[in-house]
Amino acid sequence: MIIVTGAAGFIGYNIAKRLNLMGIKNLILLDDKKKYPDPKKFLNLEYSEYRNFTDLINLNGIKCIFHQGACSNTMEYNKDYMMDINFEYSKEIFSLAKSNNSKFIYASSAAVYGLNEDSKEIPDNESPLNIYAESKLLFDKYIMSQEYPAVGLRYFNVYGRGEENKGKMASMAYKMNLEYMDSKIISLFKGTGGYGDGEQKRDFIYIDDVVSINTFFMEKSKHDIYNVGTGNAQPFNEIANNIFKYYKDENRNFNYIEMPENLVPKYQNFTEANILKLRAAGYDYDFFSLEEGIKNYLNDLNTSSA
Repeated sequence: MIIVTGAAGFIGYNIAKRLNLMGIKNLILLDDKKKYPDPKKFLNLEYSEYRNFTDLINLNGIKCIFHQGACSNTMEYNKDYMMDINFEYSKEIFSLAKSNNSKFIYASSAAVYGLNEDSKEIPDNESPLNIYAESKLLFDKYIMSQEYPAVGLRYFNVYGRGEENKGKMASMAYKMNLEYMDSKIISLFKGTGGYGDGEQKRDFIYIDDVVSINTFFMEKSKHDIYNVGTGNAQPFNEIANNIFKYYKDENRNFNYIEMPENLVPKYQNFTEANILKLRAAGYDYDFFSLEEGIKNYLNDLNTSSA
């Protein structure tokens, strides 16, 4: 049996889908059943049971837990709520893994690095800017203080199918496509921090690569934290250009807007995953290029909306 928390969400759903493709169907899916009582995306899955995320009774014979459930709203300011979900609840799931002697692979975040452009997985580079990042870092430290093996994955900018329910926290690829479909225009921030208009950079990683890294560690015995990105930062303009290219739009209407003043001091102009540790762990697969990922994603979006 394998447990996936946050299964009605973005990455959790895609992990469950991949497990099905691997022939694994004995899945227990956990999420907020009040918020997601009957997820339509589950029609595409084969699984044993869907439970509320707090229902952890009589869960035995677990081989692996993919803990993806979290409050991922970086604009959430209720610290007690954030810590309850992202720290205290995560400790409960970790205890469940220990009691079953199962693998434990969980979602951390590149947000723990804050404005630090060096993302090597060392304490000196950790400088969270909000309570979301604080909660993720606190759990990272808790896990690393334990002797029981676990793998933390610090996700960079993930995009791809299944993120429609994320709202404001959806990827820029998703938001840009929505704006383009509505107006044939794509809006980006004007230049900041020495970067030109729309040239601020992120490490954009396609969902299939993120899932592959998760399932890779299911077969490994590791106790560490790894960055999950491509190791190749690219500008926001490049996402927009790939969207224009997909729709064969030669006009390429950009709308560069001023960044809100309150955002400027804490805005990350550059993030890129240091993936040396990931490669050293044996993950030697190629990543989807941004062009490949955007093309696949837009194919999915246009097929699902047809």
